[in-house]
Amino acid sequence: MDAIIYTRDDTEYDLIKEMLEKGSAHMDVYRHPLNGHKRYDNEYDIVIVALNGAEGMEVMLEYVQRFPDTSIIWITDDPFFAGIALRNHIYDFIERPYAKDRLEQSIRDVIVCIA
Repeated sequence: MDAIIYTRDDTEYDLIKEMLEKGSAHMDVYRHPLNGHKRYDNEYDIVIVALNGAEGMEVMLEYVQRFPDTSIIWITDDPFFAGIALRNHIYDFIERPYAKDRLEQSIRDVIVCIA
């Protein structure tokens, strides 16, 4: 099982990575460098998009279109995007600020769902 995390925040990355690895003993976790060139050449089991606004939407939509079987959790600070997330049938939409328990439960659930 593998996952990729899109975030600019090192602390958030460490937290999400720890949750993913705790949820599955056989989890390979990657981080997109967000260096201005987004690449979508690998299909992952889980994609965590922890990017706000249109940037997060762009990444989410690209994965939905290219890899419809990928489970996507989108974390953003704008509740406006919830409707877009629902229409695109992503696994979960989490609004910032979020409780650590809420994110952890979503990650546990998605791992069980795809295992």
